[in-house]
Amino acid sequence: MKSQSTDCSRNCSCEVQGRILDSSNEQPISFVTVKIQGASKGTYSDRDGYFVIANLCEKEVDLEISHVGYKRIIHHHDIYHPAMQVYLAPEGLQLESVVIEGNVSASGLKAIAESKLSSKKLSQRQSESLGEVLKSISGVSTIKTGQNIVKPVIHGLHSNRVLIINNGLRHENQNWGLEHAPEIDASTAGRISLVKGAATVKYGPEALGGVVLIDPPRLELSSGLKGGVTTTYRSNGRAWDGNLLVQQGGKRYAWMGQISGLYQGDLHAPDYQLTNTGARERSYVVGFMRHWERLDLKVYYNHFDQELGILRGSVTGNLTDLERAMRTEPPDGTLEFSYDINNPRQEVTHDLLKLSGHYNFDDSRVNFQYGFQYNQRKEFDIRRAANNLRPAIDLELTTHSLDASWLHPEFSSWNGEVGIFLQYQDNNNLPGTNTSPFIPNYNNTRIGFYLVESGPWGRSTLEFGLRYDYQHSSVRGREPRSTDIFRNEYDYQNVSGLIGFKTPLSSYLEFTSNLGTAWRPPNISELYSFGKHQFNIDYGLWRYTQDENGNITTETVLTENERPVPSELGFKWLNSLVWKKDKIRAELVTHLNFLKNYIFSKPAGATTTVRGAFPFFIYDQVDALFLGVDADVTWQHHKKLRSDLKLTYLHARDVNSGDFFIGIPANRIGYELTYETTGFGFLDLFEVSLEGDYTFEQHLAPRVVTIGEIIASEEGSMNPFAEDDSNFDFLAPPSGYFLLNAYLRASIKQLSFSLFITNALDRSYRDYTNAIRYFADEVGRNFILSAKFQF
Repeated sequence: MKSQSTDCSRNCSCEVQGRILDSSNEQPISFVTVKIQGASKGTYSDRDGYFVIANLCEKEVDLEISHVGYKRIIHHHDIYHPAMQVYLAPEGLQLESVVIEGNVSASGLKAIAESKLSSKKLSQRQSESLGEVLKSISGVSTIKTGQNIVKPVIHGLHSNRVLIINNGLRHENQNWGLEHAPEIDASTAGRISLVKGAATVKYGPEALGGVVLIDPPRLELSSGLKGGVTTTYRSNGRAWDGNLLVQQGGKRYAWMGQISGLYQGDLHAPDYQLTNTGARERSYVVGFMRHWERLDLKVYYNHFDQELGILRGSVTGNLTDLERAMRTEPPDGTLEFSYDINNPRQEVTHDLLKLSGHYNFDDSRVNFQYGFQYNQRKEFDIRRAANNLRPAIDLELTTHSLDASWLHPEFSSWNGEVGIFLQYQDNNNLPGTNTSPFIPNYNNTRIGFYLVESGPWGRSTLEFGLRYDYQHSSVRGREPRSTDIFRNEYDYQNVSGLIGFKTPLSSYLEFTSNLGTAWRPPNISELYSFGKHQFNIDYGLWRYTQDENGNITTETVLTENERPVPSELGFKWLNSLVWKKDKIRAELVTHLNFLKNYIFSKPAGATTTVRGAFPFFIYDQVDALFLGVDADVTWQHHKKLRSDLKLTYLHARDVNSGDFFIGIPANRIGYELTYETTGFGFLDLFEVSLEGDYTFEQHLAPRVVTIGEIIASEEGSMNPFAEDDSNFDFLAPPSGYFLLNAYLRASIKQLSFSLFITNALDRSYRDYTNAIRYFADEVGRNFILSAKFQF
């Protein structure tokens, strides 16, 4: 870390420097006025947006930054922070001007492939789920369970392979199931960015796919009282949601409060209702910061709870019903529209408390934070009599974490950071479900150390990092038949690393490359899952055996000695080529990820239980290769008209057998045309855009063994592995499909309106990465009308 000496105030040698960019397109703004409040000193930004105010006698100042056509901003700045980046919002946009202090990259590494969701795109899609919001970024798709449960997929990887950092803390939840979306309200986010490379060096295990960074609205000193209120209506589901944000900053303190909620009824496909797909969400956030000359302390608390319905037609009574449900429409149990949420459904709450701060030395800084998270998940199935009121799964997860890092003084133009991470988790099944626990109780203890360094290498930037992590797990559960208690303790540890560089190839061409390793210990579900989970049955690696003929038995609980399950190891090479010239910006990203000991769930047959007929899945472990290309081109035709083109290609398979995996996102191509102007009649801003997105059929899919074929063999005892042990699926991938979206926005002073139309053509289609594709179509046309008032 490079900062000015505190002695600069004695001889008036303190200075403030930074760069000013347009928040809508991140282009530099020249001739911006930057002045010190209460003083006559000031300056203007140069043609590249840079500014410097030198010869200051104060260690802390309030900067007033203004420019014609942009929103004025006041920012409290001290000498302990490096150069700042100021993002000014055009007057007509319902966005706030912001200042980012510290590293330009949120990950702390300049050569990491990081994509930031633009403020405009975040504002446009903020009423959607986190997974759908992230889908706006190249290389990101989604995996779903029905219409409400959406998870991000980065370069083909999801769940425990995508690490979510929410307000600086690893988001800890029951992330092992496809049915478990992250309990994060995207409408409360102030900034969202995505690290696509192997960022395990900074963030630890479970980042094989990438890292999602979510930050709340910034606590700003000297900012005055401000905020905003937003309300949204969605025609599909007849849903209402709202959001209120209030914040204020003085000379030595800042605070903020935010509350949001969602009330949604049954969604509908183009041709029928999707019964029992309602949703309820509530969240609130409070934050406080106290500032001293060298020390900043922050307190942050977030509560989030939701209730989600799961399509009623996904639960059937016997194998014949299951086979019929997979080939007929509308789904069984389809009724008229209702706001009621019945079984099957989920109830989830998540609480996060964070205490953090940093202390500035003359030429270095120490960061520290403590985090507490409490996550409770209840899953309700369709059951008989009084059991229908009881959750079939009732889990609580408590997590304590402690992080500390030291940004050391600059050494020969090299900057770096050394950090330590400690975490303790306690996960328990709560009594009263009247079912066998799907996963056992467990405790996890983790410790990690890391070092990252960045410095010049000629005209390039070179960086590297190393990290060591250790995890100890203690498990307690019961045998499936005898109900005898079993216990197990096991350890996982690994070293990961990263090397990367960024270099300019010309005045308009830049190349970035990074090669990194990442790792992930198997999660509790992959090892111990046993029984029904929503609309299928799962068996973990230590809960089943398979003979040479492919027959599967689930009578005993295995140990690591009987079936070793090594941790996943990822080796990812990512290259990015960015071309900026005149009005065109183009980025091409290639990625290759070799995953040793890749753990995945695959269909193994179908069976009938007292709760109905269900497909069942088992976990397996192989070596896998994921490779692909992301392309993103933006062309500013002229000041008011812009084109955006995105292309995603992904190929994944078992490197030994050549098998394909189920649930790998299909390739996509999208194009968006936007017209935007200010001073449009009586409007301050007018914007309209059309977005076309085509998703190809997934041809890299395994063979098909239908439920009908299983029924046709010996009363449902067919063994799909008897003659062919390759992966299979119950249905072939759906056909490719085209979706058209439209967006309209207008603003007058502090008030703005927007209309977002998704699936405007009301196209009937099924998404390959949606587990409910076995039973129903996706959601049809949706009109999303929003109004926002800022003060």
